[in-house]
Amino acid sequence: MDRIDRWKLADELTVYQIALLISGYDPAEFEDDRADHWPKEVKGDISPFLNAIKNAARSEKLKFTPVRYENSYSSDDIDWTTSTVDIESLCDWLRRRNFTDGFFVGRDDHVDKISDLSGEYYAPKLAAAVRAWNEVTADPTGLNGKTPKKALEIWLRKHANEYGLTGKDGNPNELGIEEICKVANWKLGGGASPTPAPLIEEAFSVPPDRWSRKARPNSPTPKRKPLLTLTRQASEIDDDIPF
Repeated sequence: MDRIDRWKLADELTVYQIALLISGYDPAEFEDDRADHWPKEVKGDISPFLNAIKNAARSEKLKFTPVRYENSYSSDDIDWTTSTVDIESLCDWLRRRNFTDGFFVGRDDHVDKISDLSGEYYAPKLAAAVRAWNEVTADPTGLNGKTPKKALEIWLRKHANEYGLTGKDGNPNELGIEEICKVANWKLGGGASPTPAPLIEEAFSVPPDRWSRKARPNSPTPKRKPLLTLTRQASEIDDDIPF
């Protein structure tokens, strides 16, 4: 694994780490020095990304965990070196802008016209259907015990705001979501995905003291007949034999 790829395991990162990664730098190389001491070239490369991410975090377009200075004489009381941004929300934000950086969002050789918000032919419901299908099929564990339709509905409700799938009251537009599911559903016959075997075994497991078979008692030992009885029986047999 490339050293920089290890950062993909993080669930949250600071705005400086994100800006460095988008620019192609390994944040580990800059941890021992303050940002204002970084090389001029590095600061110039990350500046556009750094400002854009800060603004998105302030306006709550990103899921953001701010850490604030207790005594600050500046209008910006956020400690950006320790405040963190949720990576999943960052990736969603980048996709909505059709921005592929090659690290957080994969870079393609062609522009994705379906998800291009600024495109002349952008169709929100089509974009929602394609992305819902991609996201749900990329995580098979999310289908455990659910039909594809149900899994798609859950994803679309979660991202309804991004594709105009909400009503005036802010709640998801159930009719619109149902229409999109009809397009993205690959299993029209219904039926939930099977639950993995270990889960089934665990669900139906029973404590051994309740269902363990009791030991079968030993068969009784046959009693030996007295010798006198055996001799008498033999004599009777001999008497019946003709000569």
